[in-house]
Amino acid sequence: MSSLITQITRSGQVESFHVGYGVIVDSTGQIVKSYGDPHYSTYVRSSAKPLQAMAVLRSGAYDDFQYTPEELAVICSSHSGEKIHTDTVSQVFSKAGIGPSLLACGIHPPIDRKREKTLESQGIAPGQIHNNCSGKHAGMLSTCVQLGYAPENYLDHEHPVQSYIYEIVKEFASEATIHRGVDGCSAPVFYLPLSKVALAFARISLRDSKECRQIFDAMSTHPYLVGGNGRFDTTLMECYPGSIMSKGGAEAVSAAGFIMPDGSVYGLAVKVLDGNYRAIGQMVLTMLEDIGFVKQPLSEKLNKWWNPELKNHAKRIVGTTRTLTSVEL
Repeated sequence: MSSLITQITRSGQVESFHVGYGVIVDSTGQIVKSYGDPHYSTYVRSSAKPLQAMAVLRSGAYDDFQYTPEELAVICSSHSGEKIHTDTVSQVFSKAGIGPSLLACGIHPPIDRKREKTLESQGIAPGQIHNNCSGKHAGMLSTCVQLGYAPENYLDHEHPVQSYIYEIVKEFASEATIHRGVDGCSAPVFYLPLSKVALAFARISLRDSKECRQIFDAMSTHPYLVGGNGRFDTTLMECYPGSIMSKGGAEAVSAAGFIMPDGSVYGLAVKVLDGNYRAIGQMVLTMLEDIGFVKQPLSEKLNKWWNPELKNHAKRIVGTTRTLTSVEL
């Protein structure tokens, strides 16, 4: 059974490698290509955000609060904490008539180092709104407002807004029950087979309902709000506008839904087994090349992931990284 193997080569010799399992399915769940165990189960982490954002649409919050596609994109995001991101999250709160003081996602510095340094120079401590998951949480809280749920303890598994989201995830993944853990932002996190994650993304990318079109179009049209400067998901969607929605998550999991030139629609999911994120971009690109969605030569913007350079402290190039399919070790 072949897996994805990402090799890190230094001075002509393989120094390290990462093993990944991945799968590509069509919108019925039929496996088109697989790498390793296509049914390997893992926590979906932030790759679930487009599904969690679906609650904002289905509840009527999107229409009633007059949200924009840009605001929906940031609700689906793992944003970098740049000003454009926090401003857009603030708009989500404002339109719902609530404030970011309700956030319970925790605090970390902005992913974007430039923004982090700007805050430091201004003597501003990062807040919960700078958390990469604040858009998702704003969506959950606006859904609470729309459905009349109290915002207190909105992250508890038993809270009605989480039950509402849980039913949506089960629907798109075609699973009767899903184990849920606790994510880095304290929201419920879903434990699913890769094949079911890929299925959910294929179903959204089929765009056969208004809510699926809204999610796909928001992400693929406003990719900068989904990630930010130098982020893989953003770059991939920018290079193939209107054709792919991509969403990675912590511990090196990633999913995508994409439309082929002939109109065929597929979903993809991949997990780097050791959780090392440096392998994920190249694994995703390898799978997309394998099915013919991306072709050589790739956009220069994607070379950061396709042909990454291994540099030492003197900035000398001493190695590279490549991903191949190989018999499982």
